[in-house]
Amino acid sequence: MCTCIQDAPLSDRPTLLWVGQGPAPSNVREAAGDRWRLTPHRADAALGPQLHRAGLAVISPDSVDGNPRRLGQMLNELAGTPAVAVFLLNEHARVGWQMLSGRKGQFTCVPASIPAEALAAQFAAAADLQPVIADLRSDIADLRKAGPGSAGPPETLDEEMRLAARLQRDFLPRRLPEVGPVSFGVLYRPASFVSGDIYDIARLDETRVGLYIADAVGHGMPAALMTMFIKRALQTKRIVGNTYEILPPEVSLAQLNEDICSQELSSCQFCTAVYAVLDTADLSLAYARAGHPEPILVRRDGGTELLGGNGCLLGVFEGQLFEPRRTQLAPGDRVILYTDGAHDALRTEPELPFAEVLAPFLRLPRDDLLIQINTRIETAGRRDRATDDITIIVLDVGR
Repeated sequence: MCTCIQDAPLSDRPTLLWVGQGPAPSNVREAAGDRWRLTPHRADAALGPQLHRAGLAVISPDSVDGNPRRLGQMLNELAGTPAVAVFLLNEHARVGWQMLSGRKGQFTCVPASIPAEALAAQFAAAADLQPVIADLRSDIADLRKAGPGSAGPPETLDEEMRLAARLQRDFLPRRLPEVGPVSFGVLYRPASFVSGDIYDIARLDETRVGLYIADAVGHGMPAALMTMFIKRALQTKRIVGNTYEILPPEVSLAQLNEDICSQELSSCQFCTAVYAVLDTADLSLAYARAGHPEPILVRRDGGTELLGGNGCLLGVFEGQLFEPRRTQLAPGDRVILYTDGAHDALRTEPELPFAEVLAPFLRLPRDDLLIQINTRIETAGRRDRATDDITIIVLDVGR
């Protein structure tokens, strides 16, 4: 007589979350076999909650979009859960290998071409590790709740966070400059007490103004500390004898990148930024980007242009170069700089460009534009998605 052992029903198998573009490759499907219920992640929903539910994930950042910022966001979302991930990396994915090998966390990295049998062993090892990580997170949470032997630690922590928020706001400009025909407006909305966004607008000499916006990958205190480091580290001038020179934006970003890399930070290592120098005498705008969303140039006639330029995320590789770019402004023009939290909060479709999102408001007076954006964030029924910090800078050239 023969006894047949049937596979466990699909509903009884633990979930293995597939995070990648398109269907999982054959080696992932074979490695999952009959042990795992291979489930694709929902691109229209936050990754963190999906990681919480699954506990184990296989992530192919190359197939997502090859964007180092997206990889950094994945790492931060993973760190906020008890899940364990196996990253599949193409052998030529230099940025991915360096970012992951230089950072500790609840993940392992394997080549995308790994055989199914070896990948199955990785899944099994990760599954064994996941309960340990979950228990450690639970113990840490209990210790935080208990506090250092004092009553009411939540109130103490709340007050400390409020003080941190006040300190961070002290790093922001108290008054926006008006130089010649140029004026500025800002919308700044941290997702919590402290923000991973930082900006500054400062007069550099009689005619030139420097402005930047930066976004640390992640949230909370580590990201906020990174913003304060950026504020202190970004160099805009260089003393030469008895005089000075204004540093070109690409040079400022290159030096900032070296400073961040040299710190060998254990958390929140990466950030994006765009830095510009505007000469109000001739309305020339020099700028450089470091993995940051492209600023939007709105011409007086209503036409829009994206201010592109190549430059990688800050804090990934030493010795990086950032493309110098220059554009000519004219009376009536407007430039909008923003962090991607603004795009996420306002978009109605995942792939809709931010310039199209803002199209109904682009020609409003500056203050009305910012009020309308803020109102839309508040009333559009999307507060569940406003989980990122939001910063928007509007530069207007008077007519």
